[in-house]
Amino acid sequence: MIGGSCFSGWWASGDVVVNARVFFSRALAAAVAVFLAGCSDRTTTGIYALPLAPETVPQVGVPPQVGPTNAPDRECKQQQTEYKLGSGDKIRVVVLSDPQFSGDYEVNSAGTINARMLGNMSVTGSTTADLEEQLKSRYLSAGFLTDPRISVELVSYRPFFIIGEVSRPGSFQYLSCLRVVQAVAVAGGYTRRASRARITIRRFFSNFAEEEYVTEDTLVEPGDVVRVPERYF
Repeated sequence: MIGGSCFSGWWASGDVVVNARVFFSRALAAAVAVFLAGCSDRTTTGIYALPLAPETVPQVGVPPQVGPTNAPDRECKQQQTEYKLGSGDKIRVVVLSDPQFSGDYEVNSAGTINARMLGNMSVTGSTTADLEEQLKSRYLSAGFLTDPRISVELVSYRPFFIIGEVSRPGSFQYLSCLRVVQAVAVAGGYTRRASRARITIRRFFSNFAEEEYVTEDTLVEPGDVVRVPERYF
C-alpha cells in the first residue's frame, strides 16, 4: 500500500507532466535544427537538391584521329600535279599570242584531240604541262605562231566506275581526291551482301586489266573501276 500510494502520487504529480513536455519540446527543436543545418549545405533550391557535379578529370594524351592520315593527303596532291590525260577528260587550250587557236576539247575514245589547225594529236598519258610543250612545238614548226604562249588546263575529269554490291552501280562524275568510301556513297552505299574487306580497284592505266585490293581510305583516280564483291557469309 505504501509503495502503491507513492507510485500513484508520482504519476499524478504535475511536475512530471511538465518535465515530459519540456523533454519532448527540446528533442523536437533539436531535430528541426539538425534538418535545417543539412538543408543549408545544399547548393540548389527546391524540394529535391541535385548532387554536385564531379570534378573534371584531365585528359591524358591526344584524342584518336578520325579519317585518313597525312600520307593519303600528300598522295592526293601528287595525284593532282602528275595527272595524266585520258579518254573522257575535258581540257581548255588558251593561246595567248593568238586567241583564234584557243578552244575546249574532249579526249576521245582513241585518246586524241582535234587541235585547231593541227588536226588529231595523241594526248593519252600526257600531263597538261606536256601538252603545252607539244602544242608550242607543233604550232611553231608549222609556222602558225612565231612566239607561242600557250596554257592548258583541265576542265573536268573522266568518270570513274563502280560495280558489284552497291545500290546504283555505274559511271559517275569524278570529284577531286575521291576515296573509296566516298565513291561507294556516290553509288548509293553498300548493299546488305557487300564485303568491305575485299574491295578492289582496276586502275585506268594498269596493264593486263589487273586489280588490286584496297581499303575504304584508298584514293580513286579518274577512269578507275571500283569493285565491291559479295561477302561469303
